[in-house]
Amino acid sequence: MRLSSIAAFSLALFAVSTPFVHGDMADEIAQAKQKFCGGISVTAPTQGQQFADPTKVSVTVERQPNEQAKVVNGVDIYSVADNGKATYLGTPWKGSYSLNSKATLTVDITTVEGAGDAGQYLFRVWVHNEAGPDCTLQSKPFRAASSHSNDASYAMQSLNSDIDRGCFGIDVIQPEIGDKLSAKDGVIRVAIKHASVSPVSVYKELELYKYHTENKKKELVHKAWSGSEEADDITSFKDPVDVTTADNEAFFYKLKAVTDDKEECEFFSHPFYYQ
Repeated sequence: MRLSSIAAFSLALFAVSTPFVHGDMADEIAQAKQKFCGGISVTAPTQGQQFADPTKVSVTVERQPNEQAKVVNGVDIYSVADNGKATYLGTPWKGSYSLNSKATLTVDITTVEGAGDAGQYLFRVWVHNEAGPDCTLQSKPFRAASSHSNDASYAMQSLNSDIDRGCFGIDVIQPEIGDKLSAKDGVIRVAIKHASVSPVSVYKELELYKYHTENKKKELVHKAWSGSEEADDITSFKDPVDVTTADNEAFFYKLKAVTDDKEECEFFSHPFYYQ
């Protein structure tokens, strides 16, 4: 089992009943999380940091010292593909490193399959509390080369800068590609899937576009929604579409969002048809 899953399960022991308990209990759960997991962060790798040697990737965890004894005992790694899909690869570091105020580890990411190629990655760090639930912390996305060669360095330089900024892990899963929708179906349901490692935290705007195949131009149809919506595992919007179109004209949605670090991102749905 991946270490991050174990850590998440530990926290879940505190929170599993949250939707069904009264306010005082929910407050106590939040206080417990803050007590054991507050004041800890992964400060390196920094956003878009580049590592020419994938066997020597540094990860730093810092905390505000208190009476709670903490130990870093696992580092998970995820790859992020150019299309923004994050994939769990494995646990390249396991051990026991006391976290007083700062801990810096050297991780050989090539020890897990799939992490030897030039690409973009992120860490999830497992921090064990001696007297409470375990915590998982996430690093910023970073880049790693496959070797010290010039070709490997060039491949690392040409990676996706949007991923560096945290714009990944969001998939507009509905409408599906090639869907044929019609006015008699009523509103269009737009469903958005949020990966657990995505830094995207808030959705801000949803726009509907028409794609004209004859001239390959995109036309804004209307703004389907705007506001501030927390990015949950699955989020849905309803668009009361009122447009006319030819059979061969495709539509798509553009979603605007922001990350925890206030980076602005854009994501797009698959093309679909509306008649």
